[in-house]
Amino acid sequence: MTTHAETPATALELVRRNVTEIFNADDDPRRRRLIEAFYHPDAVFYDAEGTATGYDEIERTVRGLHERTTGLTFGVAVEPTVIEDLARISWALSPPEGPPVTTGMDIALVRDGRISSLYTFLDPQ
Repeated sequence: MTTHAETPATALELVRRNVTEIFNADDDPRRRRLIEAFYHPDAVFYDAEGTATGYDEIERTVRGLHERTTGLTFGVAVEPTVIEDLARISWALSPPEGPPVTTGMDIALVRDGRISSLYTFLDPQ
């Protein structure tokens, strides 16, 4: 069950906290609570590796990414912007005190204050 305090107040906060909290969470129960607070139950997450639909698949995808990037942290590279129901944020995945190993951008369709679709683009390396 999610609490009102966990649910972001704005689309800007939603995409920012998605990067900094959900994608960095190493506590499975907390990650799940945040996913349920930030995403619609039928939300779809698209990235170069595939598509994840719903809480279970999104959680599995984020957990797998977290396990493959142990020791690295997602951070905001460019602050989010929003137009109507579409939000974007640029991020970097970096080791502590080191340069990014990869960067990218998330574009989120926000409906009723929660992510209904998330598209993740990796920057060319």
